[in-house]
Formats: sequence, C-alpha cells, structure tokens
Amino acid sequence: MKMRDEFVNWLARRLPTCKEVTRIASDAMEQNISLRRRIEFKLHLMICSWCMRYVQQLETMREVAHQHTARMETGAAPPASQLSGDARERMKQALRA
Repeated sequence: MKMRDEFVNWLARRLPTCKEVTRIASDAMEQNISLRRRIEFKLHLMICSWCMRYVQQLETMREVAHQHTARMETGAAPPASQLSGDARERMKQALRA
C-alpha cells in the first residue's frame, strides 16, 4: 500500500493542479484539447475524487441545460406544469408540513 501511495504522490506532483483541471474541464466541453492535456486530465481524475465529482456535476448541468433548451425550442411544457391542480396542491401541503 505504501508503494501505491508513493506513486500517487509522485504522479500528483507532475499533473495539473485541481485549479488547472477545472479550467481544462470547461475548455474540453467547448473545444478539443490536445492529447497530452487529455491524458493529464484523465490521470488527475483517476487520483482526485473531488475533481471527478466536479466534472460529473458539470456534465449533469450541461445535460440538463440542453434538455431544457430542447423543450423550450419545441414548445413542450416543463414537467411541473403537467401535474394536475390536485397534485400540485398536495405537494404544496406536503412542503408546508
């Protein structure tokens, strides 16, 4: 186990910092990044659960935004307005309780 920890520490010193990884994550969503940057990015994510969680949250937000935009463009009603008046009232009462 000690050898693994030493390797992770050695690798972490050679990879981008968490601050740099957040910038790379944003860049990667909008444009292609170099192979070297992609490799560094993926390696950092393998050893940093915080950055992995951040990237997952970014991807989720992007997906939700795309879904919302698609619904707005097609004129589809948001899910909340599809509830009956009775269901909305029950939810309001449950939230008040």
